[in-house]
Formats: sequence, structure tokens, C-alpha cells
Amino acid sequence: MSKKIQIIAIGILLAVLLLSVPVLAAEGDDVIILSDAEATDYVGITIDGYFSDWSDKPMSPIYYDSGTAHTGSLYRDEEYVYLYIRMSWPNYAKFNGYSYIFNTDNNSRSFDIVKPTGEITDGLNSMQVLRTNGSQSVPGASAYVLRTAGQADRMEMRIPLSYFPKQPDMITTITFHSPNLGSQILTATGTPTMPFLIAGSGLVIAGATLFIRKRKHAK
Repeated sequence: MSKKIQIIAIGILLAVLLLSVPVLAAEGDDVIILSDAEATDYVGITIDGYFSDWSDKPMSPIYYDSGTAHTGSLYRDEEYVYLYIRMSWPNYAKFNGYSYIFNTDNNSRSFDIVKPTGEITDGLNSMQVLRTNGSQSVPGASAYVLRTAGQADRMEMRIPLSYFPKQPDMITTITFHSPNLGSQILTATGTPTMPFLIAGSGLVIAGATLFIRKRKHAK
């Protein structure tokens, strides 16, 4: 094979591999292609009433009024959308889970997060996720509320993306708001195509560096 043909073949192979990557994430001026070892932007979420896995997620204030600021975070992966809420201390410390509105690409659904029986008590409370209209239980959804004396209630929950009208891999934008918490709208972090796997990552292509790690891991 001539040198010219070899160069053309390598160029075609490189183009095919780059086009096989679902999405290129951007952070500032850096283009990021995630390898197998760097397959996710954030630590995954487990809904278990322990909140350490939210520590690296962006948090946003949700204002009910000038003196009442809750804290919220919305995250997604390939299967679920996750929500964290910390109520405002001390003005509005008890959890309010009614009219939690999720919007996926302009398709809106409202949910209530309630305890199956009785009232929320001190300690960890397992909650139920219901459709606001008709009180239909959401399959695969789960939620917990932690109530601790002298602190604001905290809640974490998840809803399967398959419960929304579009197929999970077709949903591009997810937002959340609740009129019972405030007017602010949260937008999900995470991406619909995590984790990324580079096709043919075992190949060496003309010495090109295909894997550029996120700056937060490199520091």
C-alpha cells in the first residue's frame, strides 16, 4: 500500500471514530471526550437518605419570599432524573412535597411526594411519589425525607425517565419547579448520553490524543 493511500485510510478511520462519539461535552474553552476511565461528570446518585453523593452537584436557592430560601439540585443520568431539596431554616423547615413539576422538552408532569401512612417523624422517612392528578403511584420512583431536630428537612428522590412521554435517550432538557417552594426553575446537570465510550478506543490513531480529562480531575 502506498504512503498516500495509507494517509487517506488513516484520515477516514479518524473521521469515522470521531463521528461515532455521541456528544462532545464542553467546559469553558476545553473540548472533553470522556474515556472509559473518565465516563461521568459527577458521582452517581443513590436514593437512600444519605446525601453525601450530592456534595459535588450544583446547588441553587429557591426563594419563597425574601426571608425564605430553600436549596435545590436537579441531576440526571441515562435512566433517572434526581432531585434534592433542603428546606429553609428556620422559617420554612418542614418538608412540603406537593406540586413538584418536572418539564421534559416542554412535556410537563406534576408529582406529590408524600409519606404512605402517618406524618413525617424525626429520623429517616420513606416517601411515595404520586402523580398529582389521580394520585397514581409512579413505578420505579423512590424518595426519602430526613428530619433532624434543630435542622431543616432534607429530601432526595428519583423518577425514571421512561415515565415521561419521550424515550429516555431522546430527552434533552429537564427542569423542575414547585410553586410551594418558590418561583425559581432548576435545570438538570448531567448528560443524556453518559457514560461515553469511544468506539475503537483500543486503536492508536496517528498519535492523536483522544482522551482529554476534565479539569476538575486534573487539578
